[in-house]
Formats: sequence, C-alpha cells, structure tokens
Amino acid sequence: MNDQPNSHLGQPLDIDWAGKGTNYIGLGFKVFFLKIITLFIYHFWGKTEVRKKLWNHVRLNNEPLEYTGTGMELFLGFLITMLIVFVPAILAIMGLAFIFGPESKEYIIGVLCLYVVFLYLIGVAIYSAHKYRLSRTQWRGIRGSLNGSKWKYGWAMFWTTIVVIFSLGLAAPWQSIKLQKIITDDTHFGETPMNFSGKTSDIFKFYIIPWIAFLAGLGVLYILIEPLFTQIMALQLSGAPVDPSKIFIIQLKMIGYYIGFILVMSVIYAWYQSKFYNYVAEKTQFSNGSFDLKTTGPGIMWLVISNFFIVALSLGILAPVATARFFGYIVGNLSFNGNVDLAAIEQSQQPLSKTGEGLAEGFDVSTF
Repeated sequence: MNDQPNSHLGQPLDIDWAGKGTNYIGLGFKVFFLKIITLFIYHFWGKTEVRKKLWNHVRLNNEPLEYTGTGMELFLGFLITMLIVFVPAILAIMGLAFIFGPESKEYIIGVLCLYVVFLYLIGVAIYSAHKYRLSRTQWRGIRGSLNGSKWKYGWAMFWTTIVVIFSLGLAAPWQSIKLQKIITDDTHFGETPMNFSGKTSDIFKFYIIPWIAFLAGLGVLYILIEPLFTQIMALQLSGAPVDPSKIFIIQLKMIGYYIGFILVMSVIYAWYQSKFYNYVAEKTQFSNGSFDLKTTGPGIMWLVISNFFIVALSLGILAPVATARFFGYIVGNLSFNGNVDLAAIEQSQQPLSKTGEGLAEGFDVSTF
C-alpha cells in the first residue's frame, strides 16, 4: 500500500456508513422474486448481492469495503455439507428407527449422540462462516483472514455451553468473553492481527442485573399465572356448563402477563447488549489504536422491535432492509481511537477456500 503515514504511528482511521435502509427495498423484492421462481436456489446469489451492497456502504477513510464472495461458493458449500453431514445423519437416525424402533433405547441414544455432535458442529459452523466472510472482505486490495482452528473453536463453544447450562446461565458472559477473544485474536487484516483484552469481571456486573431480573420475573409470572390456571381447571372440572367467555378473559390475562414479562426482559436485555457491544469494541485493538462504539439500550431495543415488524409484515421480503438498518446503526456509531500504520499492512498469505458457509447455512447460524 502506498499511503504516506503522518507519523511513525500511522494515520487516523475514519469509519462511516454511506447507506440507508430504504436503499435495500428494491433489492429485497428482487431477491424474493428470484428465490420463488428458482425454488429457493437463488438464495445464495441473493445473499451475495445483499452483502456486496452492505460492504460497499461501509467506508473507511471515505473508501468502501469490497465483498468478493460469490453465490456459487455459498451454493457449493451448502451442497457439500448436506451430502457429508446432514444426509448421512438423517439416514442414520432413520436406520435406527427402522431397525430398533422409534421408542427403543438404541434410537434414543443415537438421537442424543447426534444432538451432541451437532452442538459441537454449530461452533465449527460459526467460526467457518466468519472465516469465509473475512477472507472475502477487502479494503484497498487487502483482505481479511481468520488464522485459527475451527475445530478448536467448536470445542471451546461446546464445553463452555455445557458450563453455561449447568450454571443456569450465570456463566454466559464468561463464555461470551472467551469466545470473543478467540475470534478477535485470530482475526487479521492483511498480516496485521487484532487483539482482544476484555475480562469477564468487567462485563459480569452488567449481566447480573438481567440474570436476577429474569429469575425474579419468572417468580412474579408464576405468582400471577398460577391462580388463573387454577380458575380454568376449576371451571372445567366443575361439571357445570362453562361460559367460553370466562375462559377467554382468563386466557387474555395470562397472555397479557406473558407479554409484559417479555417486554420488561427485552428492555433490560437490550441495555445489557448495548453495554456488551460497546465493551467488546473498546477492548479490541488494531495496529496503534482501538475501537469505540456508542450504542444505547433504547437504540438497540427500537432497532430489534422495528426490524421484527419490517420482516414480519413484509413476509420476509424486506429482510435486507432490516439487515442494512442493523449495519447502519452499528457502523454509524463506531469509531477508531488512534492511528493505523497503513504502510506496514501486507496482503494476507492465508489460502482462500473454494466454498463457504455450508455448515452455517445448514444450522441457520449465518447471521446475514
């Protein structure tokens, strides 16, 4: 790269978002229509089109990112994964059911083993998808890479998930920080690495609030719901004719309590997510600086709710609009503190894979 740094430390890095959600309306209809007439096959090419546009709207020092992946790479990755993972798994389970019966201990053990293997493979899928996207991301001709092992990440996610389950969710921030460190420390732009210095103790003080609120909320919900269940059971077991309107009113109350619980928890969790996103950015170092993200709980809450209705009311057609709004919110609130030694960044020597994200597509963990 031919940039002349302003000092021995390099140049400032300006991050900006040049798009709007409305820019993606036409693309959403186009992708949806082509999916329908190609029996969903265009899904992979449509995803590539959306990514190319998203990447192009991210500007670093007024120059866009470039996405170089192809729909064929995604399609081939999906086919290969189906043939070597999902089809054999389905045939194995069907074989156990046919030979031993669907209620046999052999069948149940087989299904449980499959769940264990899939839990491990989900981590492998997440890492592989991230690696593919980075390798297809370029800026000024330099591409990103993920220089670690997908198998080690899959194992890390597997055993930490077991810990989270047995801790009743209390270990969730510890897992998040651990997995984030693996991903970030493996991330390179060219041959220049990133580094993550976050600690569980820093973020746990924020997580404990939604964790306690969730348990307390469940207790309150039980206190409110249990008498209503009792009323319905009493009406049904009384032997007398039951007025359907009475049961309907009781059920409406129950639904109202559930909705109230979900809304309260959503607000609290959005606050935590904002703290977590901002913290991860702050503790991510690159070259001679670190990132700074300024999201807010209300901002994330509004984004999640509005995007939900955009996708739901359009029957999924405007999913690219929702994705662009998410990108715009994160990138628009992201900045870089410090300088980047652009002249010292060399092209990545990591080999490019021929296919991408097949496993992530199969498990539906490819986020965009």
